[in-house]
Amino acid sequence: MDGNIRVVELFAGVGGFRLGLETASERYETVWANQWEPSRRTDHAFLCYDAHFSGTSSMNVNKDIGDVKGEIPEHDLLVGGFPCQDYSVASTNAKGIEGKKGVLWWHIDDIIKEKRPSFVLLENVDRLVKSPVSQRGRDFGIILRCLADSGYDAEWRVINAADYGHVQRRRRIFIL
Repeated sequence: MDGNIRVVELFAGVGGFRLGLETASERYETVWANQWEPSRRTDHAFLCYDAHFSGTSSMNVNKDIGDVKGEIPEHDLLVGGFPCQDYSVASTNAKGIEGKKGVLWWHIDDIIKEKRPSFVLLENVDRLVKSPVSQRGRDFGIILRCLADSGYDAEWRVINAADYGHVQRRRRIFIL
């Protein structure tokens, strides 16, 4: 891949993926980013993202991903930390991929099928591997199957921030 690597960042939060990628190499160029929290009157994460990255080459969007996924430009790398509430141990009634936020996976799947980026990098809580409780691992299997059906070979790792010198035990799964 010659030149810049065009990145689309979904569920961007305050821009963690973008900060990491752009710190690692000047070749990463975020061309489009979306952060939207429907249950909040003010989306503080988006305000932080937009303040930090305004005036850059990217388009920062604060709308429901379902309403704007048709506006996503061509890109080489799709990244996203999609909502974890329906997979997290913190939620006693987590419904996994069928939950209110868990269904957002299907928008990612649609974008992958439509845009066919060369690479996809996703992050979520480690409990995704075992979700939902009643059908241990079904949701993770669905996600891996969707990626395989779209022609992607997926690798994943659970990484604990504490293993890298951080005080907090924060286990996350990364899917590439």
